[in-house]
This record gives sequence, C-alpha cells and structure tokens, in this order.
Amino acid sequence: MKQQRILFGMAALCALLVNSIMFVQTAQASDPKTIAVLYFENNSVVDKDKLDPLKKGLADMMITEMTKIKGIRVVERQRIQSIIEELNLNETDMVDKSTTQQMGKLLGARVMLFGGFSNLFNDKLRIDVRIVRTETGETLKAEEETGELDEFLTMLQSLVKKIAADLDVKMTSEDEDRLEASKDGNFNGYVIYAQALNFEDKGKKLEKQGKKSEAKSAYESARSMYQKAWDESDGYEPAKQKADEMASLIAKLK
Repeated sequence: MKQQRILFGMAALCALLVNSIMFVQTAQASDPKTIAVLYFENNSVVDKDKLDPLKKGLADMMITEMTKIKGIRVVERQRIQSIIEELNLNETDMVDKSTTQQMGKLLGARVMLFGGFSNLFNDKLRIDVRIVRTETGETLKAEEETGELDEFLTMLQSLVKKIAADLDVKMTSEDEDRLEASKDGNFNGYVIYAQALNFEDKGKKLEKQGKKSEAKSAYESARSMYQKAWDESDGYEPAKQKADEMASLIAKLK
C-alpha cells in the first residue's frame, strides 16, 4: 500500500508539475513577492473542535486580506486545495518540510506562510505566522497577534501589515484604505464562513467526479452557510460573494 501511494503521488506530482509550469513562470517573472498561504494549525485549548474549520478558513481570510496589497502576489487558495487533493495529502504531510517545499515550488511561490491559532481563555485568540523561504525552508520572519475574538478581522489586518513590511513591500495609502475598509463583526460568523468552505470544496471535488446531484447538495449547503455567515458577521463581504458564486454553480448543475 505504501509503495502504491508513493507511485500514485509521483504520477500526480508529474501531472501537476506540467500544469504548473506556465503559472510558475508568470508568477516569478511578474513579481518576486509571490507567497502561498498554507492551512493553519489549530492549537486551541478551548473549543478546539468547534474552531477546527478555521484551519482552512483562516488561510482563506488571510489570502483575502493580503490580495488588497498590490505589491504582494498571493496564490489562490483553490490552487492549494487542488494540490492537496491531487497528492492526497493529510495533516501530517502538510507539516513535512520536503512536502511543503515541493508544494511551494509547484505553486510558484518564493515564500510560504505557515501559521497556527490558539483560542485562549477569556475569549482571546492568538494567531502566529512564519514566513518561510521555499527553496531552503529557512524561517525569515515570525509574527503574532493576540486579541479579543470580536477583533478577529483587525488582527488579520495587523498581521498583513507586518507581513508586507517583512517582505519589504511598501504599502500605499490606497492599500491601507482597502485593507481597513472591512470592519470587525461577530466572530461566530467567521467560523461559519470557514465551515462553508469545506462544503464548497466537497462540492467541487464531487463535480469533478461527475457526481452532479451530490455536488449540487454540497453547494446548496455552502450557499446557505455563506448567507448565514454574512448575516452573523455583520456583513463580511466575501461571504456574500461566495453565496452568489454558489448560486451560479447550482444553476449550472440543473
């Protein structure tokens, strides 16, 4: 079984390498500040199971905030998810140095962002991130933010500013305006948004497998949860955009 998994992984890796060549060349030629945000680790001591969806959700939301900075090129989360599925990676693989370095190369990322979060007592959350050079695995910088749960988005924005500085990217006033346009909402809304991402990914995987009825059901669950996330987060705009996107995917499957 182990040998079969290795052979399957090598075949999938070759296919991904071919499909990624153009992306890598474009990313490296256009901007050296290309970064891939990998899924976070859940180190919580309170509500660990409830917050588990944030492993993926926090990465997605960090990507959303980082794309507001013109001087940084951020790899789309869906590309990362595709590689995880194609290579059949699990959580253990995701912290393996050689695996993550290979992922970074396939994604055309000069650096990668690793992170973890901890839900502390007294409704506080700590988020830690490390900027790692893809080629060597060397940690270039480490940053952290600790704050109240309902300051979640402000914490992400603060981390993005630190990351931009660590990458020697000078933010413009327009960058700062875009970054600070989103305001904090109810933390539970962001958790629901993260849960919805799992249903969206499930739907896309099922659709690729030709299971349209099951894919449609997953998309409907995702749309419902994105709408709920929009309501409970007091208007987190990406949730509304995702709900509309799911509606379009559902319509195509009818």
